[in-house]
Amino acid sequence: MTTSSMKDVARAAGVSVGTVSNVLNRPDAVAEETRRRVLAAIASLGYVRN
Repeated sequence: MTTSSMKDVARAAGVSVGTVSNVLNRPDAVAEETRRRVLAAIASLGYVRN
């Protein structure tokens, strides 16, 4: 079973790994459009946090 990493999510969303981290931990610090893009990538890849 292949799992997706934060790096995979970042690449798919066109953002940095730090931005993915902010979406997960401090969503208010990320612009709405960027947050939507990251959340869509998370859903698409089936990313699950450790």
